Amino acid sequence: MWLICAIDVLVVFTLVRLATKHGLERALPAFVFFLTLIPGECRIVTGVFDLYTSRLALIVLAALFFTKRKKSVIQTFPLKNLLFVHASWLLLSTLVSIVVLTSAKQFLAQVLEYYLIYYIILKTVTDVQTISKLAFAMVAAVGVACCFGLLEIYAGWSVLSIFPAELQQTFGSGNTLYTELMDRGIRARSTFPHPILFGAAISMVLPLAMYLLTTVSSRFQKVFLYVCVVVMFWNLYKTSSRGPWLATIASLAVLLLGANRKVRKQLLVVGVLASLVLLVRPGVTDTIWNTYLATLNPNTGMGMSFAYRPALYRAVTKALEDPLRALLGFGLGAFRDEGLIIVLPNIAPHRWFTCDSAWLLLTYETGYVGLLFIGALLMKPAVIALRAYRTLPKPERYFCINCVSCLVSFFVVMISVAAYGWGQNGQMLWVVIAMTVSYVALSKRGRERQVPVALPAMEEMAAF
Repeated sequence: MWLICAIDVLVVFTLVRLATKHGLERALPAFVFFLTLIPGECRIVTGVFDLYTSRLALIVLAALFFTKRKKSVIQTFPLKNLLFVHASWLLLSTLVSIVVLTSAKQFLAQVLEYYLIYYIILKTVTDVQTISKLAFAMVAAVGVACCFGLLEIYAGWSVLSIFPAELQQTFGSGNTLYTELMDRGIRARSTFPHPILFGAAISMVLPLAMYLLTTVSSRFQKVFLYVCVVVMFWNLYKTSSRGPWLATIASLAVLLLGANRKVRKQLLVVGVLASLVLLVRPGVTDTIWNTYLATLNPNTGMGMSFAYRPALYRAVTKALEDPLRALLGFGLGAFRDEGLIIVLPNIAPHRWFTCDSAWLLLTYETGYVGLLFIGALLMKPAVIALRAYRTLPKPERYFCINCVSCLVSFFVVMISVAAYGWGQNGQMLWVVIAMTVSYVALSKRGRERQVPVALPAMEEMAAF
């Protein structure tokens, strides 16, 4: 427990010192770094609401924000109506939940915490250089997490083992190394609850890393980012998670279509290096091919995992045949608390307590209308970024397409894992949403005042 207390003290001291000495805006990158890297195992159990270090960091940031609040540069509040409608619907769903207390806790976590992150960043950021620093902090955090991931694979040691055993999520194995499905061996998960969530985090920040490589001017930063990109792809492969692989392909396809020439060149280099790896290391090719074959074989662990998704869809739609539940769902957290009977081939029907699809989980817990509201809320920032991409001049618009790429990655991953309300990923998503909306708002404000709003070294991109 002393380690957790020490980490908490470090986080609080860092945020308070940065905010009091340099202003709250300077503390935001440190907050994002802590939010992304520190695992859920780092928490103090209180019996009601566990005090996660990430939650403590948000409480400190909120206290600093409301006590030292200054007039916001961004006068508007984008997404306000959608936030209100979605929060109201979740409240109604909580009132008729089959697990009211759990739903109330999840309501606070998914509404108060997520939306507070968005609001504080939106109302604190004053220039786009801060947005660049937030992106760098998130990339750096995932880069450090990837170093821990390599230790898992090659040294057989997990950083999560330093936390008390009763706080660890070992999925019944008693081992912090993730080996739930033995046909995949040890899978990297670093400081994330599950390899798929770790892969999802990597997939989401890769576009930011690609973009920062075209904007930073410091040689040290460039080298650091190149190392991060390499270890990210390495760890992405070692997660053995198909969902993040597909999400990465989808997000990089978006970049290939809309990013600037430098990023496209980087993608070309990545493609060439990947091809060389497949040629030089045929074992990698065999692993990918065997993963594909195992996915289609219902007698393997991966095959059963693949078959679980359509079975889950059938079970959820059947459960929502009740009109009240179709409208309002069963309540946030109901699936993990009460479970759902799912029928799979070659397996006796029994109650499952994990829902490997965020979209289906949101449908089950908040109803079809709730899914519509959260879908509209999450898609709106992507629409805002795409509109800005079409209207902003070339030097400024490219960050928008990278944000769209991050969001696309998250949307794809949500098909195969409950990424929205589990682990750090949901918080990371709302940081990206805040960065996206803030950048567009600052860009429009800057153009109205005829003030340059480019990210660092953007002039070099324009000249290129």
